[in-house]
Amino acid sequence: MAPAPSTLVSPLKQVNADPASVPRKPKLQTSWDKLTQDPAAFAGQSTSQITSFFAELFCLTPTVKIIEDSLDRLEISDLLGPYKANITLVFTQAVKTFREADRDDSRRTHVVDTLIPFLRNLLSRRFSNYSFEVMTLLAGSLERSDSVFTDLVSAIDLTLQDVYAPTALRHRTLQLALVIVSSINQGSITAYFLRRDLFSTLVNFMTDDATAPFAFESTLLLGLLANFRKYEARNPYGVRIEDFVEEGVMSRIIDVVSTVSHRARDSYISITDDSPPSFVASLTSLVFSFRFSELLSGFSMSLPPPPSPSVRYGSVETPPAVSASASAPTTPSLKGKEKEKEEPSINGSAGPTPVTSPVLPSSPLQGDGAASLAAEAAAIANAGAGAGAGNEQGAPKAVQPKREEKSSSENAFKKMPPEIVAILLPFYDLLNLNKAFCALVFNDTSEGATPHLPPAIISLTSYVLCHAASSSRARAYARLCLLILFMLVEEGEGNLMAEAEVRLCRQRIPMLAHDSSPRPLLAAMLDTAAIFLRHNLRKRLDVDTYIVCLRLVQRIMQQLKTEKARLAYEWTPVWRSILSLAGFVVSRIDDLRLLSNNVDTLISQIFIVLSYPAYWGEHFFPTSHASALLHYELLHADATLSALSDLLGISSVSTPHLSPNPGSQATLGPSPARANIFALSPAKTSFSSIAGSHGRGARFVATECISNVRSLITHLKVAIEGGAPGQAQVDMDEVDPEEILRIIEANLGELS
Repeated sequence: MAPAPSTLVSPLKQVNADPASVPRKPKLQTSWDKLTQDPAAFAGQSTSQITSFFAELFCLTPTVKIIEDSLDRLEISDLLGPYKANITLVFTQAVKTFREADRDDSRRTHVVDTLIPFLRNLLSRRFSNYSFEVMTLLAGSLERSDSVFTDLVSAIDLTLQDVYAPTALRHRTLQLALVIVSSINQGSITAYFLRRDLFSTLVNFMTDDATAPFAFESTLLLGLLANFRKYEARNPYGVRIEDFVEEGVMSRIIDVVSTVSHRARDSYISITDDSPPSFVASLTSLVFSFRFSELLSGFSMSLPPPPSPSVRYGSVETPPAVSASASAPTTPSLKGKEKEKEEPSINGSAGPTPVTSPVLPSSPLQGDGAASLAAEAAAIANAGAGAGAGNEQGAPKAVQPKREEKSSSENAFKKMPPEIVAILLPFYDLLNLNKAFCALVFNDTSEGATPHLPPAIISLTSYVLCHAASSSRARAYARLCLLILFMLVEEGEGNLMAEAEVRLCRQRIPMLAHDSSPRPLLAAMLDTAAIFLRHNLRKRLDVDTYIVCLRLVQRIMQQLKTEKARLAYEWTPVWRSILSLAGFVVSRIDDLRLLSNNVDTLISQIFIVLSYPAYWGEHFFPTSHASALLHYELLHADATLSALSDLLGISSVSTPHLSPNPGSQATLGPSPARANIFALSPAKTSFSSIAGSHGRGARFVATECISNVRSLITHLKVAIEGGAPGQAQVDMDEVDPEEILRIIEANLGELS
C-alpha cells in the first residue's frame, strides 16, 4: 500500500509551502491586538497614518467578542497608563467618523456597533475618581472633553432625527445613547445630554412608523435623562414632561408599559406557576388524602376534617384543605444552598439579608436601587449587541429555571423582577408630572370599559411585592410599584371602582384566597398591599417601604370615603396583616431602631391607618358587621397596641368619660381634631410627601390616633364585660366570639 500523501512531503517543501495555506488571524483581530498589546503602536506616526489606520478599522464589520476580549486584557492601571493614548484614539476617531461620514457610509454603522461594546466595557470599570478618569481616558484631557462629548451627543441627536438614515442605524444609535446614560448614571458626561435637549428627538422617534417598535428604549432613555440630578437643579426633561400633550406618544407609552407588565408578571409565573388547581388536580389530591395504602395495609383510615368556609393561618386566609394541598408543591420554598446567608422571617420562610438605608431616599432612583436601575437599562440596550437590531423592543427573555428544584426557584426569584421593568421609572415620572397622561391612563377605547393598564400594573405589583425581600434591587422596585399605585389612587378618582379580573400573586404561603371574578380595582390594590405586609417581615425590616404601603392603604380608604363608595371587600386579612406588623415591631424594636431613623414614623402610621376606619368606616364599609370585625381585631390586639404606643413615649393618654352603664344613652365622642388629623395627603403627591412626615405635627397626629383607638377599646371592653373599667363582671376571654361581635355591632352607634 502506498503511503499517505502527507508523509511524502519533505520538511523543505513544508517550509516553502504556499503562505495562503497557513491560518491567519482576521484583520479585525490583528487591529485590536495592536491597540491592546502594543502601547507604542502609534508613537511617531503622523496624523494621516493614524487616520488611515482607523479608517481601515471602521471599514471592518465589528465583532463583539473580539472587542471585549481585547479590552479585558487591560486592567485599570493599563487603561490610565501606557494604553491611555490608544484608548483615546479609538474613541475620538470613532466620534469623528460617526459625525462626519455620509448617511449611507457603512463606517457609521460599524462605528456605532464598535462603540456599544467598547463603552460598555470601559464604563463598567470601578475607577477611583470615576467622572474625571473616564472623561480624560476617552477624550484625552479635560480641556478636550467638552468638544469631544458635545460632538458625540450632536451626532447621536442628528442620527436619531434623520428619517432617511437606515432604521437599523437609528435603533443602534438609540441603544448607544442608552448605554452611555445608564452606565454613567449621575456622572458628569450625562450633562451633555441635558445641554442638547433630546426630548423632541425622542418623541419624534416614537411617532415615526419606522422606529415606533423601539418605543420601549426611547421611553427608558427619556426616563433616565429626566432623573439626572433633578433635585440639584431644574431638569429640562422634567419640565418638558410636565408640558407634554402629544396623546399619540402617550398612548404608545401606555401600550408599552402594559405589554411589559404582562411579560414581567409571566416571568414570575414561569418560575412557579401559581395558577389555581384544576378539578382533576383537586380530585387527585382528595383521593390521595384518603390514604388507600394504609387501608390496604391494615391500618385504620382517618379522613381529614371537613374544611371550614375560611381556614385561617394566623392572620391570613387560605383556601380549603384540598386546594391548599394541591397548590403546595408549586409554592417556592426558601430553604436552599444559601441558607447560611439568609435570615428567618415572621412567617417561617427565609430570605436574604437586605441592606436597609437609615435615611429614606428622596427619589426611587436614589438609595439602594440606584445603581441597579441604571445598570439593567444598560443590559437592555446591550441585549444582542453586535447582532444589529435586537429582538422586539430589546426585551431580554425571561429566566426559566427548573421548577422541580427548589433552590433553582429561590435563585431565580433573587434575580427578579426582569430588567424590562425599568420602564416603570419613566412611567412614574409621567404619572407624577403630567395630568394629561394620568387622564389617558384611565381612558379606554370603549365607553364604560375598564382601562387595560391599571389591572396589568396591579397584577405585576402583587408579584414584585410578594418577593420584595429577595434582594436590594427587588426592594427598590417594590417601593417604586407602591408609589405608582399611590399615584393611580390619587389620579384615578371615579375610575377605580370599575371592575376587572386581576391575577394576584399566590406563590407564597399563607396566600390570598383565589378569586377570579371581576372586582373593583381598589379591592385588588388592598390585596396587593396585604401581600406586601404579610410576606416581607424580616429581621432587617424595610421600614421606609412599609410606611409607603401603610399610607397607600390609608389613601385608598380616604378615596373610598371621598367617593362615598361602599366596597364589598373582606377587610379582615388587611387588619390582621397590619396588626402582625405591629407585633413584629414591638418584638424587634431594638434591632429596628439601629436600622432606621423612621421607626417612630412607622409606629405612628400604624395607629393612623387603624384609627381612620375605626371612625370613618361607616362611609365605606359595606355592612356594620364589617366594622364590627375591625373593632374585634383591635380588641384582641389591645396588649400589642398598648406596647406599641409606649414605644412612642405616649404611655398615658386621656380618654373621654365613659358611662359605666352600657345601656345608657351616653356616647363616646371623637377627638375634636378628628376632622383634620387624617388629612395627610397633599394636593399633589411626590415621593417625599409619601415617604416621610416628621416633627411635632406627625407626633400630634399619632397622639390623637392612639387616644381614639384606646378610647374605643376601653368602651367596648366595658360593654362586653358589663361593668366599669376595673370592675369587670365577666372575663372577656370567656365570652363567645360570636357574642363579642354581636355586642360590638350593637354598640357601634355609640362610637360614631
